[in-house]
Amino acid sequence: MVLGFLAEKSLPFTCAPELINLAKTLAMDKKAMSSLFMDRTSASYKMRFGLAKTFEDQLVNSLRSTFFSLNIDEATSDNHQRVLAVLVSYFSLEQKKVVVEHLRAIPMITVNAQSVFDCITTLFSDLDLPWNNLISILMDSCAVMRGSKTGFEKRVRDGMAPHLVDIDGDTCHHAHNASKKFSEPFERVLERFFTDLFNDVRWSVDLKEALREICLLINVTFRMPHRFVNHRWLSAYDSTMSTLCLWDALTVSYYAFLPKSNKTLYLSYVVEIYRRKSVSQESRSRIREILTSLSGKNLTADGRNRKQRIIERLIIKQKETLLHLHFYETVLPMLKKYVLVLEMKEPLIHTLHDNMMELVRDFLCCFVRPELLSKATTGKKLMDLIEMIDNGSAVLPGSEMFFGAKASAVVNVGLKKKDSTVQRFLTAASKAYSECGKYLLKKLPLNSTALKYFSTIDPVCRGHSASLASMLKITDCVLPNVRDANEKDKYETDLRRFHSDSSLPLYKPKEDRVDVWWWQVFQTGKYPTLQKIISAILSCFHGPQVEGHLM
Repeated sequence: MVLGFLAEKSLPFTCAPELINLAKTLAMDKKAMSSLFMDRTSASYKMRFGLAKTFEDQLVNSLRSTFFSLNIDEATSDNHQRVLAVLVSYFSLEQKKVVVEHLRAIPMITVNAQSVFDCITTLFSDLDLPWNNLISILMDSCAVMRGSKTGFEKRVRDGMAPHLVDIDGDTCHHAHNASKKFSEPFERVLERFFTDLFNDVRWSVDLKEALREICLLINVTFRMPHRFVNHRWLSAYDSTMSTLCLWDALTVSYYAFLPKSNKTLYLSYVVEIYRRKSVSQESRSRIREILTSLSGKNLTADGRNRKQRIIERLIIKQKETLLHLHFYETVLPMLKKYVLVLEMKEPLIHTLHDNMMELVRDFLCCFVRPELLSKATTGKKLMDLIEMIDNGSAVLPGSEMFFGAKASAVVNVGLKKKDSTVQRFLTAASKAYSECGKYLLKKLPLNSTALKYFSTIDPVCRGHSASLASMLKITDCVLPNVRDANEKDKYETDLRRFHSDSSLPLYKPKEDRVDVWWWQVFQTGKYPTLQKIISAILSCFHGPQVEGHLM
């Protein structure tokens, strides 16, 4: 019955255990169940004015008595209305961890710095939220939100919350924009190729079924070509991996659309796939039938032009396309890894600075001279490399850059033969590295005082004098609103005792959530002033959650 309900309502299988638990709970009160009734109208009314109102009241009461941070962004509701989505993060002593909840979705007609400021100030006024409890706001780095003169954040800091912590903008967006910078020297030919592939297979049922069968015949797992979406984080990497997985099947399938005069010229590509995949004679005969059927299709002008563009990238300029794909496959995972880490729901504000430094150093080591990079041990020193990257003095020769094993094999052979395709690739790759590297160095807050101080609350830093010195400065330099003036001595005493306390629980970085570990420390009751500081810091968003939030 449960499975039938899931199938009828098109619900995901992950709902099955929750439905069963719900049924067990309801079955405890058979008398109430026998008289239970709720139609669509009453369900909507009770959700809006009953359950939702109760949850909001509970949330607001918590926010009035604890420090919290916001994540705001423009979004689109289910009815395609423009809204300002507002999420809130705070340390919940009841749930013993940091929680993120949806505070409000505010309908908007015009979006500018003043309108966003008006919406947020009205929200604080309506809910009677104290501005002093607000620690930070995570948002896009666009001029509307973070403009230095009239942006929303500037208005909040000048008018309502002068203590607001500057955690910079959304670094996940910076990583995505860096991938765009990386692809620009290649004139985005792969991105257009991805779009053509997706559209061609999507809108042709015959081609999709032919591709599916060819995948089966040559032992390739079928999947739809990944849709490249320009505004989606690192969509180019996902499209790259999808295309490489389907490469052999796509080559065989689109061989059917080659002009007859070129089929003999490129037949060796198909024969090589047959040999490498150990395709049987029976399967080859069936593939010939499929290709004959495809080549006889009547195509629209748009379809014909699209297939010509695909064939040019897939077959005629195969070496160049594969060279670009393998380069993407090698480099873009660095940016993808960073984004995936920051998409995690548990608080990671204490590791944000370390993650940024790791990303930048890993990326720069691919093309920057090691003797210069080894000396750039701080964020500020890394940023000093921008000028040297720009004038080329810090950049390795093209032949010494990192391209990955597959791309390097083609490059090394091409250099010996003075291949023009490889020469063009090296020029574009060098520029891609330089432009992307400079963008990361300029946009990521590598020298952020707040983020560097926040990294010291990591339990692995406990017991180190440098960590103690930094934590002593947090309340004066970053969080002046959190500690009362008469608590300075108490805070310093608590902090010094904390760093030398051998009775605290062991922290396992790969297993324990940092907020849960700190809650265990709070439970000891030894460090009341430290509790306020840590709760405020852990409330800060490390990455955006509006995009993945259900409104």
